Amino acid sequence: MLITEAKERYLRYLRNTKNASQYTLRNYDRSLSFLVEVMSDTAEVRDISLLVLDDLNDAIFEKKNQKGERVSATTRNIYLIPIRSFLKFCVKRELDDPILSPEKIELIKTDPSDASGITLEELDRLRNLETGKNELIEARNRAIIEMLFSTGLRISELCALDVEQVNLDLKEFTVIGKGRKVRTVYLTDLAVAKLQVYLSFRADIFAPLFINTKNNRTAKSEIEDKGESRRLSRTSIEIMVRDRGRKAGITKPVTPHKLRHTFATTLLRNGADIRSVQELLGHKNIATTQIYTHYANADLKKAHQTFLGN
Repeated sequence: MLITEAKERYLRYLRNTKNASQYTLRNYDRSLSFLVEVMSDTAEVRDISLLVLDDLNDAIFEKKNQKGERVSATTRNIYLIPIRSFLKFCVKRELDDPILSPEKIELIKTDPSDASGITLEELDRLRNLETGKNELIEARNRAIIEMLFSTGLRISELCALDVEQVNLDLKEFTVIGKGRKVRTVYLTDLAVAKLQVYLSFRADIFAPLFINTKNNRTAKSEIEDKGESRRLSRTSIEIMVRDRGRKAGITKPVTPHKLRHTFATTLLRNGADIRSVQELLGHKNIATTQIYTHYANADLKKAHQTFLGN
């Protein structure tokens, strides 16, 4: 079977059977399209070989990021993981014969990720920074910062929020997270207050909770799509958080995921049990949550040395 045909079958399977998110579908489509680009439109599944994988790895290695640097090992794996999953699908569906064993694809070893988050003092500077933006943008950005920290939301989950979805009276709402897992998210009083301030500036009836302000006039098309075209993108949020961190004098890069790390480590440092943190983060496997215990334990060691000496 042609790779292009098998690819379309696989993407339909992800969308219709696995109920994969648009973000997952986009990444898998990009990876498999790159495989086709390295081979050819007329290549078949059986043509995928170890030599092809070598060519693929070489092509990925030559890719550059926005800074003109070679992409990280993590990014390279983002290309390889979908291809391995694609081959598993092809084997299971018997789409060709022979088919390269998916286990032949070796992922690149990556360095342990930094899950330390930022300090509470740095968080306060991030919260209270005056940027000189107009009142609506300032209120929106402060609400986003507070939501990312106090809920531990992934950026994709934050972007997808609608106004009617968030119950400010109950101080909770549900999200569909990674792997289509449904979980309850809880709001702090401060997060509620900042959301209320932000929403008080909104005179529109758009569905998205966080919107961009690039258009001052409400076009007919925006009314028809309930403001979906005005939904704030993950890229815009990432840039805002990064720039705000830099202006707040925080030396380490500040990202939405860094605030998620801060949420987890703060909970553990204040005595939350790891199972609760796992549920609040929406982790499927507790081993993923356990990475944060290292930072909580580091605080315990520091406290021990401070009060008892070396």
